Amino acid sequence: MVSVKRDVIHTIFTKLKSENPNRKSYEFNNEKVKAISGTTFMNQFDATKFDSSKLLPEILKNEGFFIVHLGKGKHAFVKGEGYHKFEKISDIKKWKITKSVIDNISDSEAQSASTAYNEGIIQDFLFGDKNKKLKVHTARRSRTSYNFKIDNEELFTDSLQIELDGIFESEDTIASVEVKNVEHDDFEIRQLFNHLKYFEKLKQEKRMPKEYQIRIIFIVRFRKGINNFFRLYEYKFNDNEKPNSIKLIKNKQYNIII
Repeated sequence: MVSVKRDVIHTIFTKLKSENPNRKSYEFNNEKVKAISGTTFMNQFDATKFDSSKLLPEILKNEGFFIVHLGKGKHAFVKGEGYHKFEKISDIKKWKITKSVIDNISDSEAQSASTAYNEGIIQDFLFGDKNKKLKVHTARRSRTSYNFKIDNEELFTDSLQIELDGIFESEDTIASVEVKNVEHDDFEIRQLFNHLKYFEKLKQEKRMPKEYQIRIIFIVRFRKGINNFFRLYEYKFNDNEKPNSIKLIKNKQYNIII
C-alpha cells in the first residue's frame, strides 16, 4: 500500500509542478487524490500521510518538498523541512512494569500512552516522581484552525482534525503526547505542532488558564523480541508560528523489565 501511496502522490506533484515550476507550495485536495487512486483508499487522507521522511516518494525528497494538511480535505506540497530527526538518547533507565492482560493484547498508540501512565513512566519523565498524582485523559480527536509559516511561505489550516493520543494534567501543567509504536529515524513535526496550536487556542478562548504550562511529548514504544522500551522526548517551539523552530528539551529511554 505504501508504494501505491507514493505513486499517487508522485502523479499529483508532477502535474502541479509542471504547470507552475517555480512555486514553493502547491495545494491539492482529496478529490484530486480520488480521481487518481479511484477506490484504492476508503479515506483519501491515508494517501497523504507519511510518518517518516524515508517513506516519502522519491520525487518529493529530491525536490525538497513535504506534505502539510490544511483541513477540510485540503493539503499542500510545501518546499522546506517537515520532519525532525530524533536526537540520540544518553539517559537510559531500567524500568520494571507490572503484568497487564489488556496491555498484552493491545498494540494501539492510546494503549501505549495508558501504560506509560499506569507504570509511572510519564510521571517520572515529567516530574522525576513516578508517584506524582496526575489526571489522565484518554485519546481524542478535535479540530483546530491556525496560521503558520514554513520558511517565508504563509499557510492556514481550517478546522483541521487532529488526534491526541493522551493528555496528562497536574495542578498547573498539561502534558499532551503523540505516540508511535514503531521505530523511525524522524517524525512529522506537524504532529506535535498541532498539539501546541490546539492548547494555544484554548488559552486564547479562555477555556484554559493562561498560566498553565503546556508540555509536548513524543513517545516511541517498541516491543519486539528482546527489545522492549519506551523512548520519551519533550519538545518546544521557539516561535509559535514556525514548526521548524522545534527544539528538544530533554529525552529519556526506559528499558522495560517484566
